[in-house]
Amino acid sequence: MEEGQKKKKFPKGLVIAAVILILFAFGCEFMSYCFNKYFLGYRIDEKNAKAEYCMKAVNTVVIETYEKKGEQIPKDKEYIVRGNGRNIEACELVTESGRCDYLSDRKKLYWVVKFRDGAPCEAWTCYRPIKDEELRYYSRDEQVEMYNKNVMKHTKNVVGYCNAKEGVNYFH
Repeated sequence: MEEGQKKKKFPKGLVIAAVILILFAFGCEFMSYCFNKYFLGYRIDEKNAKAEYCMKAVNTVVIETYEKKGEQIPKDKEYIVRGNGRNIEACELVTESGRCDYLSDRKKLYWVVKFRDGAPCEAWTCYRPIKDEELRYYSRDEQVEMYNKNVMKHTKNVVGYCNAKEGVNYFH
């Protein structure tokens, strides 16, 4: 055989190192997956607690706004107040957009609060904009299902929910 046609072999040490590196990467990914599954309940509880906190904070801002005007909060229909982070979008209930110092300054946290009969009745939070069709009741099982669809994204797609009458039920 000619020297140009000889096959070059990889050094055994390099092959072993590559196999170990691949196994280590898969092991880390698996551990991350297990870690995320283990803390599922805590993360859903956290999302629901944020929804409750947003509901209370927005209610305080609405009360202060109407007290400054010397008016009562309208009770004629349902009102939706939206925002992200500390920003409140202008709507029928809050006519001017503004800031709520009671809320966290996480601009990636989107929230929606529904008012009925002059008081907040439901709230939703998510790390992406919340669509109108998502403004509904969420059971714990639905939230777990949302989480399990893509465990590696943590709770980014889970919609936190709080009902004013029921409050937040913590499972951990």
